[in-house]
Parts: sequence; C-alpha cells; structure tokens
Amino acid sequence: MIIKNQEFLKKENQSLVLELILTNGPISRAEIAKQTKMSPTSASRIVGSLLESGLIREVNLSNEGIGRKATYLLPDENSVISVGVELNQHTIHVGFMNFVGELIIQEKHDYTVTDPVETVQFISRKIQSLMQQQGFQKDQIAGVCIGLPGLIEKDKGLVKLSAQFDWKNVLLKEMFEKETGLSVSIDNELKLKALAEYVVYPSPEEKHMAMIGLGAGVGSALVTDGEIYRGEGNFSGEIGHTVVDPYGMSCPCGNFGCLQTYIAEKFLLDEASKTKVVSSLQELVEEADKGEKWARNILDKAVTYAAITINNVVCVFNPDSVVLAGTLIEDHPRIREQILAKCEEQIWTPVVGSFALRTTKLGAEGVVVGAAMSIQKEFIKNLRV
Repeated sequence: MIIKNQEFLKKENQSLVLELILTNGPISRAEIAKQTKMSPTSASRIVGSLLESGLIREVNLSNEGIGRKATYLLPDENSVISVGVELNQHTIHVGFMNFVGELIIQEKHDYTVTDPVETVQFISRKIQSLMQQQGFQKDQIAGVCIGLPGLIEKDKGLVKLSAQFDWKNVLLKEMFEKETGLSVSIDNELKLKALAEYVVYPSPEEKHMAMIGLGAGVGSALVTDGEIYRGEGNFSGEIGHTVVDPYGMSCPCGNFGCLQTYIAEKFLLDEASKTKVVSSLQELVEEADKGEKWARNILDKAVTYAAITINNVVCVFNPDSVVLAGTLIEDHPRIREQILAKCEEQIWTPVVGSFALRTTKLGAEGVVVGAAMSIQKEFIKNLRV
C-alpha cells in the first residue's frame, strides 16, 4: 500500500510540474518549487525526469539588469502531438495539435457519412497522410479523439445512438484502434467544443459555462471548473431529445415530438418541402427575406423553440454564462440575431441578468481543438516518466 501511494504521489507531482511548465513556461526550477510547494530537490528531480523524457527543454535567458543568464524551462512543442477529428454529416475535419496547444495543421474534407467501416478507413488514411506529410512518428502521437453528434459511452468508445448518422451501438473506438494502431477516444462533439471554448477563452466570471448547439441537431453541454459534466453514461445535455409534444413529428431516436424536430436543419427543410423544395437552410432564409410567409413562419417557430431551449438550460443548470454554437448560430447571422432578440422576451424573469449570453468565439475549429485538448489532458493526467 505504501509503495502504491508513493507511486501515485510521484505521478501526481510529475503531472503537476509538467502542467505548470505548459501553462507558465518559461519558468525556473526555483519558481516551480515555490508554486508547487515542493522542496527544491524534489522539484529538480522531477524536472530532470521530464528533460530526460524529452517533454521539456531548457533555455537560457538574461536576468534583467544583471547580465547573467539563467536557465528556464519550456515544453518541447513537438514532443507530444494530439489529433482531433470532427465528424459531421457531410464534412470531416482533422487537426494536429502540438504540446503548447497550437493547431499546426488541419484539413477539411467533403464526405457524406454513412457506413462506419468506410468512415473509419477514410479518416485513418487522412491521419496517416498528415503524419507522413509532417514527418511525425507513431510514438509522438499521444492519441486521437473523434468528436461526433450522438449518445456516446466514452469508456467503451461506443456510439450508442447517432440520429444524424443513423448509427446504433457502433464500437467506434475499437474499429479506429485496429485500423490506425493508435490510442483512440470517442466523445460527443458539443462536449468537446464546450471544453475548448472554456479553456481557450477563460473568464474569471465563467466558473459554470453551458454551451447550446443548434444546427444538424440540438444539444447542450456544461463545463464546471474546466471539467465536462457528463452524468451517468456521458449522456448529460441531450436536450434535443427531450419531448415537447408527444403527438409531434417522428424523431430518428424513436420518440415523437423531440425538441430537435422543431429546430434542427433537416426538419426545417422537411417542413419547407411541403410548400416548396429548398436544398439548404440558406435558401429557406432567402425565401423568408423575399417575404414568403410560409418560410417566415417556419423560421419564426424555430427561433421561438431555440429561445425556449436557452431558457430551459438556464433554469436547469443555472450557469454563469451560456455560449451559443452550431450552424444556425455560426453560419446564419439573421437567425442568430433573431434568437438573441427572442431571448429578451422568452427568458424566465427571475433568472434575467444572472448569466452572460454570447456566441462561440472558436467557431468551426471548436470541436477539433477540444478533441485534441482532451487527448493532451489525458496524457498529462496519466503521465509516467
């Protein structure tokens, strides 16, 4: 038991020192000892092991006003590479992140997701191609995280249900690991995007941040103190599948009248096709701008339900801030402004002014950044050098 406790403490201290160097580098050994409250000997021993592993490097900087050079520590940028992947209905986005959180290369591909096996093979080829292009070896890759819409059992890497892809009980982690030979994790895309938004754009006032995604589906995610709230089974935040009308439209999840059937793009286009066939949400917006009443009614209804969604998330989570994301928000300014305006009359009076409401700052890169960040967090947490 004593040996186990010592090993655990050693691992914790290594992770603590590495995270400090990543966050505050360049930093001296003395400052590391001071901030971690370790003895100078213990801090130097851990720094030595991190240097030996190649995760950090030394630089000499002149002490201001003295002229003598002092040794400081920085992370080695390319010692650890994390791969983030976003899987959407018609696009796949792959990004490689270095150890200091920079997306060093990314690619977007038009790809209609259907068969899981073909999708895994396609993404695996793209990852291998980028590795060769950048000259990265397999041992530099800490892992790959795939973000996609749906109910994900993260521990198993199981896609329990993705209504957008019509996938059920797909062991995606196992499939990817067999194909790539890399460590792979699977997660819900909005949770990853929320994590990235929280970390990249921190605010002292945002201890509890809720993100709401409005686009191909409808979802929410809560980040508290830098950690994603997952609930039992990683299913928290699936507000799009809350039933608002049991006699409503059929949802791919098997229920009727789910919230997303009143907001998600596919359902808006299906509703529009009853009057006129439109191939995109932009076409629907253009019809509304022309003064077509049927188009305006469809969008007004979606805007109202979006504002109701925001109100419900605030009432349930009571966050410090709410961040809006998704294609309805990021790609359609007219709809975004309507939703923000509708919130002024839709939000429950007692909670008005209790939270900040804004739109995503990361935009299209959010999921890939969050996916790569999650790999890096796991690497640091499980560090053994």
